[in-house]
Amino acid sequence: MRKILYSTLIIATTLVNSNVNAQDCSSGTRYKQAVFTNVTKTADVKYGSNYNQAGDQLVDLSLDIYTPDGDTDDDRPVILLAHGGSFIGGNKSDMQTICEQMAKMGYVAVSIQYRLLNINPLWLTQPATLALEFKKEVARSMHDMKAAIRFLRKSAANGNPYGINSNIIIAGGSSAGAILADHVTYLNDLSKIPNETDLIAYINTQGGLEGNSGNPGYSSEPQMALSMCGALMDTTIVVAGQQPFFGVHTAPDQTVPYLFGQPKPAGMTVQVDLYGDSLIYKRALNQGVYAAYKNYETGGHCDFGPDFFDIMMAFVYDNVCVQNLSLMSNPNKITFSVYPNPATSNVTIDIPGNIWNSTVQFIDMTGRVVHTQTLNAYESTYTIDVNDFKSGIYTVRIQTEDGRTDVKKLVIE
Repeated sequence: MRKILYSTLIIATTLVNSNVNAQDCSSGTRYKQAVFTNVTKTADVKYGSNYNQAGDQLVDLSLDIYTPDGDTDDDRPVILLAHGGSFIGGNKSDMQTICEQMAKMGYVAVSIQYRLLNINPLWLTQPATLALEFKKEVARSMHDMKAAIRFLRKSAANGNPYGINSNIIIAGGSSAGAILADHVTYLNDLSKIPNETDLIAYINTQGGLEGNSGNPGYSSEPQMALSMCGALMDTTIVVAGQQPFFGVHTAPDQTVPYLFGQPKPAGMTVQVDLYGDSLIYKRALNQGVYAAYKNYETGGHCDFGPDFFDIMMAFVYDNVCVQNLSLMSNPNKITFSVYPNPATSNVTIDIPGNIWNSTVQFIDMTGRVVHTQTLNAYESTYTIDVNDFKSGIYTVRIQTEDGRTDVKKLVIE
């Protein structure tokens, strides 16, 4: 029997609706693979400002925007990324390669610069102080990313110069940037961290969770989290009804734990408990949050296999496009059931008896249609052999001859 290798790829089987808004994905391969050859980089766009760590100097905050050359679409999903560097280093240009890859697929990719932490050497002998200062840095960087999200929505409301769909802004990052994006996505109420009294007091002096980095009056909520070797201070921050989550991590990571532990940035041990992507994923499943997780048994910090990008972007496509097919097609959708789920050899599809002449498609995580079958008139129950299907998660899509559709998720083991 085929098996899903959980040490290699873990996909959520919870059949819940995504929070990502509907996107027009009718153009074929766009958002699935690279369809553009060249990318334009608009560098050093100011998105806000705030005071430095010491609070004595106002600093400008900037971002780089990557768009596909020759694209006429003005309603494109945004993937906003934050660089790594242990919150003490790194630069927005570190994300250029992955941003270019995303832009070639049709997305608008954005890389932000956020305020960094300057470590006082005295803190190295004061573990509690060092830990609190790193937590404060996470809060400041959250304020900056939130301001960047608001900046993009503000731009869309004022002429939309970057051609974005402001309803779909995905927050992601690598290492420190992933920790930042995870907290921006899921820490939406300070009551979720009741034991962090010193941190809460600091956040409240800096403008609360929204912060003062700019562009008030617009939503700072992202529609998904992409966590590349990221973590949360506590997995209980993730609750039912929140945004989809994708995580990727290496088990041997000694900088950010993929399970539970304390981070070791630049050789230091910071006494802050972190829950890595593996545990965030498990919490998401427990709460019914749509999620996927890719684990590598070998490799160092953020040292992923060559397939990770395709797997991650397949999840993005699934949420941006496939999850909303029923919403994009026809409000008078049909309803059907598919079982058993998970399946190993055969699946049964039940559709209403008044639905005639419909077509069923099985779509894999890359967006490829692997099976199409016409369902004859007057029948309401069908059995389909899936023995030759590869293990994984599939979208089962039914469309009637008058254009009505519905989709379900199916796991094949």
